[in-house]
Amino acid sequence: MEINVKQIELKFQRFFTENFPKVKNYAQMLLRSEIDAEDVAQDVFYKLWLQPEIWLDNEKELDNYLFIMTRNIILNIFKHQQIEQDYQEGYLEKAVLHELMESEDTLKNIYYEEMLLVIRLTLEKMPERRRLIFELSRFKELSYKEIAERLNISIRTVEHQVYLVLIELKKVLLFLFFLFSFK
Repeated sequence: MEINVKQIELKFQRFFTENFPKVKNYAQMLLRSEIDAEDVAQDVFYKLWLQPEIWLDNEKELDNYLFIMTRNIILNIFKHQQIEQDYQEGYLEKAVLHELMESEDTLKNIYYEEMLLVIRLTLEKMPERRRLIFELSRFKELSYKEIAERLNISIRTVEHQVYLVLIELKKVLLFLFFLFSFK
C-alpha cells in the first residue's frame, strides 16, 4: 500500500511538472495577472489531486481538459467579482437613500424630494434607450434577460447600459450627499 501511494505521488509530481506551466500561462493570458494565474493553476491541480482517476493511468492528452477546467475556474472568479460589484453598487445606493430617508428632520425630507427630482432629471438627459433599459430594470423590476428579449438586444448590452446609468447616478447622488452634509 505504501508503495502505491509513493507511486501515485511520483506520477502526480511528473504530471504537475509537465502541465503546471501550460495551465499557469493560459490562466495568465486570460487574467492578465501572474499572481492570480498562479492561484488558479494551483486550484486546478489541487482539484486534480483529489480526482486521480482523471490523470492517473490516463494515456490520453489532457491539455483540453486542463484548459477547460482552468477556464471554468476563471469564469467562476469573474462571476463572483460581478456579484460583489453588483452588491457594492446596490449597497451604496441604498446607503445614501437610507441616510436621507431615516432622518426626521423636515429639511432632510425636502432634500430627499429634491434628490429624487435630480435623479429624474438626470435620467431624462440620458439617451432614450439607456433610460428605458434602466427603468425596465429598476422600476418595472424586469430581469436583464427579460429586457434583452423585449428590446431584442444582448444581455451584456443590458448590463452595460444599466452600469452606465448607475455610474452617472452615483456621481449625482454623491454630489448631493456631500452637498446636503454641509448644510
